[in-house]
Amino acid sequence: MIYHEVIETKLNKIDALDSFKRVVEIASRIEFLCDLYSVSSVRIEGLSYGSVGQATRTLAGLHYVIIDRLMRGSIDVAVIAPTALKKAATGSGRADKQQMLEAVPKDDREQLSKYGKTKGRFDLADAYHLASLPF
Repeated sequence: MIYHEVIETKLNKIDALDSFKRVVEIASRIEFLCDLYSVSSVRIEGLSYGSVGQATRTLAGLHYVIIDRLMRGSIDVAVIAPTALKKAATGSGRADKQQMLEAVPKDDREQLSKYGKTKGRFDLADAYHLASLPF
């Protein structure tokens, strides 16, 4: 792993454009990090089309803005479907977060256990598989 951070933004319920501004803030941070580390290619997990709720709309917007920023920066982008990632990592396209974590090799899994659930442990497990599996 080169670098890891949880990008946090502050919710502003009185600003009608808040979700758009937070999407831009997150995408800008990712764009900055890609420039800083001279990233040439990115694998990103695709959207979960079976999910429901308002957050899915914001996450879809974030997903598209991030991919747009990466492509504008001439970074090669591969979007991997969540079921394809799970199947490649665990043998089952229906694996849950814990199963994805358990599919990480023991030494690396021990490193991931240092991060709390809300600080990215399961996201890092997904990222591990995105980076290490042949797609």
